Amino acid sequence: MKAEILAENIVKGSGGHGLKKDQLVKIFTSIDNLEDFAYTMKKVLEHGGKDYLTTQSFEYDIPSFTNFTKWHHVDEKYNLDWGFDKKDAGCYMYGIFKDTSPNTVDILQSEVIYIGESRATTRNCMLGRRTDFKGTVKNERLSPYGCGTAFKEKFGKENIKYVYQAYLPMHNSLVKEAEMQILCMYYKKYNDIPACNPVSDLRRVKLRMEN
Repeated sequence: MKAEILAENIVKGSGGHGLKKDQLVKIFTSIDNLEDFAYTMKKVLEHGGKDYLTTQSFEYDIPSFTNFTKWHHVDEKYNLDWGFDKKDAGCYMYGIFKDTSPNTVDILQSEVIYIGESRATTRNCMLGRRTDFKGTVKNERLSPYGCGTAFKEKFGKENIKYVYQAYLPMHNSLVKEAEMQILCMYYKKYNDIPACNPVSDLRRVKLRMEN
């Protein structure tokens, strides 16, 4: 029954292209755990995209960490001149520039207070994280992403006026690894992670450095 339902859904979702329902049912009946298979395919589309549904081998490369955009104030209105689409996944940084000017973008500069990533294409990815951050700091909105709470505790909500964000768009299958590489580079320089990153990030970095 599940094989027939999944086959019918795929035929509808593909617009009738590709294999027919009876052919799909035959394939799906040979799969032991069809629900896990369907879940896996769903996650492939969410995080990797349709390019991964191929029998051809290919790779995406993590962009150079020198390719971050310039710093944009957290209240600056987004436009395409920033160099990426709203729904692009990627890594991003927050920096606080109270006594300096946000002219240079460097992942290891002392002004960096948070390094993160987003693959949430339905929530405008990196810009969606900015919305969460501002909502937490300015409006006391509870967000599952704790960097806003950490910022208020360590810098004070009034200092959000000095906060800027820089972005590094990339394929969403690469962002977790890219984030870890940047955090490890930061840790190597400062023997710590940025002020607003959670302790769990520090544990992940130390584990990576040990292996």
